[in-house]
Amino acid sequence: MPKIQIAEKFLPLFNSDYLNFILPGGRASGKSKTTEILAGVITATKPNEDIVIARASYGSIGDSVFNETCEVIESIPAFEDQFVFRKSPYRIVRKANSATIYFMGIGGSTERTKGFKPLHKVGLVILEETQELRSREHLEQTMATLRRRFGEDTVVVIVFNPPAQELHWINVWCEEKKKDKDYCVIHSTYKDVLPFLSDRDIKEIRKMYYENRQFHDYMYEGKPTGGFGAVYPMFRKDRHVITKQEYDYLIANSDIKPVLCIIGGDGAVNNDSTSFVPKIVLSNGQTVQGSLFHHDPKTDGSFGYHQLVRDFANKWLDNICAEFHLGTRQEIMMAQERGVNITVLPIFVRIDSAAPDLVKECQFFWGDRCDVAAIKKGTITEMVATVQSAICGDNEYIIDYGGHYNYVKNEFQPRKVNYLAEQLSMLIWNEKQDGYDPIVPNDDCDAYTYGCRFWYQNIENIAWFDILKANCVSQKRVYDIIKR
Repeated sequence: MPKIQIAEKFLPLFNSDYLNFILPGGRASGKSKTTEILAGVITATKPNEDIVIARASYGSIGDSVFNETCEVIESIPAFEDQFVFRKSPYRIVRKANSATIYFMGIGGSTERTKGFKPLHKVGLVILEETQELRSREHLEQTMATLRRRFGEDTVVVIVFNPPAQELHWINVWCEEKKKDKDYCVIHSTYKDVLPFLSDRDIKEIRKMYYENRQFHDYMYEGKPTGGFGAVYPMFRKDRHVITKQEYDYLIANSDIKPVLCIIGGDGAVNNDSTSFVPKIVLSNGQTVQGSLFHHDPKTDGSFGYHQLVRDFANKWLDNICAEFHLGTRQEIMMAQERGVNITVLPIFVRIDSAAPDLVKECQFFWGDRCDVAAIKKGTITEMVATVQSAICGDNEYIIDYGGHYNYVKNEFQPRKVNYLAEQLSMLIWNEKQDGYDPIVPNDDCDAYTYGCRFWYQNIENIAWFDILKANCVSQKRVYDIIKR
């Protein structure tokens, strides 16, 4: 076996007992080249074990990882005339019925990998550009399929360039795995492979450092810095997300109180999620988003709108009314029977006009308590501008409950990142800059956007907004009161 040169940063890939590796890092950090060398080493030392190299887009394999892996194989003299290189489909096949290196596309439908049947046990799996996968589910589905073909000491290497959005699913997932003793996370930058870079490369990277430090840190250091195509670059988790305990402290230690509730709704029965996001308007003019209703038919089953609202969303609405002391339907009924007055705060529900059946069902079940109607939508860019202004004006906060209550399964499911906060952080523009990139789910964000449009785009609401703030004694803002 000829001698090979690798950066010291990547030595654990070759000399440690770990079987699971995660390689985040910036551009020109040597991740891909090192994994291709690893594939060459594994196929040399384990000639009867197959290798899988995959990325989200199969169409991009031929121009990148396939050609580069071929170069590594051909550079090893001992491999001369041992391999056949095929392009339809992409394969590197070792002669005499020995190991095969498979190249796969794993983006799109999660069904793509389920029929994978290699000739031998798989000894190495490399997932390239993993951040391009639509969701964590795609990664988990792929690995669940491949694990059926693993040997006893199969090595898995997951490679990605950290997206700019801090709450992108793969950044969150990687942070979780740093605490998992079965995973080795190797974060690399161009500084780790300086001897392997040309002087011209280094010069251009350093120029970027002085000309645009933020872009340099994202591009070459692999640091999530926000912006760069984000729809809501002004949204910050550390600023705009508060805990339930912080909200309770706010209410207990100030004269700020809920005065109004606006619920934005987005409906989809079969594929996307149905979501309701409650915007609680406070007496100082700011708002907090309470516990949202999120139903994903792919994981929790598909229901018609009638059953969904009757059996599940109804319970959610009652809980929202109770939590924020809006006045539940039961409290109102009991007060009427006793002839007493109670405080009942108005609730406006505005639902995507593209889901007229959901509007009708909510009017039927909630019409005695809420003002329910379809929202008059503008263009995506118009509605985004409204939300951007609200966030920049320090008017929007999200309560993080540490998870999500699943009304179908009737259980609280812990979740590291709030659904709405995650989507606000992850949403990016499409290439034309006139809509969202479909790679990021946006159902909860759409529901939230409809509530914002109803509240901030009505001139009468703006006038009432000013009256609220003028009548609030403390005049303090949420962030100042919770004293972070």
